[in-house]
Amino acid sequence: MNKLDKYIIINYVKSFILGMMMFFLIFLLAESISLTGWLMDGKMKGGDAIRYLRYGVPEIITNTAPLGVLLGSLLCISKMAKQLEIAAMKTSGISFARIALFPMIFSFLVSLGVFYLNYDVLGKSNTKKENLKSLKIDNKEPVKSEKKFIFVKINKSTVLFSEHANKNTGTMEFIQILKFEKGFSQIKKIYTSPSAKINPKTNQWTFTDLKEYDSKTNVTKQIDTKNFKFIASMDNILASPVKAKNLTMPELREKVVYFTRVGADSLNLRIEFYYRISFALASFVMCLIGLSLGSRYVRGGAAVNIGLSVIIGYAYYGVSTILRSMAVSGAVPIYAACFIPLLIFLVVGIKLFKDSEY
Repeated sequence: MNKLDKYIIINYVKSFILGMMMFFLIFLLAESISLTGWLMDGKMKGGDAIRYLRYGVPEIITNTAPLGVLLGSLLCISKMAKQLEIAAMKTSGISFARIALFPMIFSFLVSLGVFYLNYDVLGKSNTKKENLKSLKIDNKEPVKSEKKFIFVKINKSTVLFSEHANKNTGTMEFIQILKFEKGFSQIKKIYTSPSAKINPKTNQWTFTDLKEYDSKTNVTKQIDTKNFKFIASMDNILASPVKAKNLTMPELREKVVYFTRVGADSLNLRIEFYYRISFALASFVMCLIGLSLGSRYVRGGAAVNIGLSVIIGYAYYGVSTILRSMAVSGAVPIYAACFIPLLIFLVVGIKLFKDSEY
């Protein structure tokens, strides 16, 4: 990296931080409007509000990263174009691709950072945020104290069905436990019991009149509950179906595989999974567009750049939202809904980038 590269990347990073701060504060302000009402109504205290905002930071960062990259690219390169630095570099034989090299590398690193947030952090923070809202605003526990018709996966080979469970009494009624062969290819054993009680310290269940049906021998026999080890926390059993946005990407993938095997609908999970991948790459694509549009100086300066970044950025969000809605209804394939907006803007960015060479 020579002095010119250092000069470009330092200015680019400064512009990116400025762009991120601007859009981050806009999103944060929108989040704070609801919080202000909750604070005034006494539904939340100051500490709860700060925690709520902290849990929402990963989602705000992932949403604002493409806009921050776009605005940062426009501000940095348009400033250099205004001072005739771009023209001077081209005149001295430096191509626009070479000028944009390190900003593009930086934007790719931003995309990797967004992907990491989408992969492991976003789902966990969204879950904490929603649980806090349920507890403080909706005045209910994140996990119900009582539930009917429970169907839940306990581990990789075990599924539990119960007609009723109660957290306060620590009991379940009319239970079926299905043990599957590896890969859920077929049912190996079925255990039935009219009732069971949990040990809250160990999460181990004690069953009454426990019976085992072996699918290979077609024999049903009585089982001593002391020799049958079944561990599952009451919170896991009573937990409501998790929203796709509250899952990490490994959890999304696992649930998609499981739902597919048992014949359940996994459409929303698959849409969320592939959308997170495509959206992580949006920052790199926005860098191409921003650098290209900023390479030619136009009157209006920062105001024009901010306007362009808002229009282009929200155009991407708008197209993505429309296609995702169409994918939910089945009108558009999932891959198309998630990746077409990215490909469209990538093609536009490459075309603009090539035109910027001249």
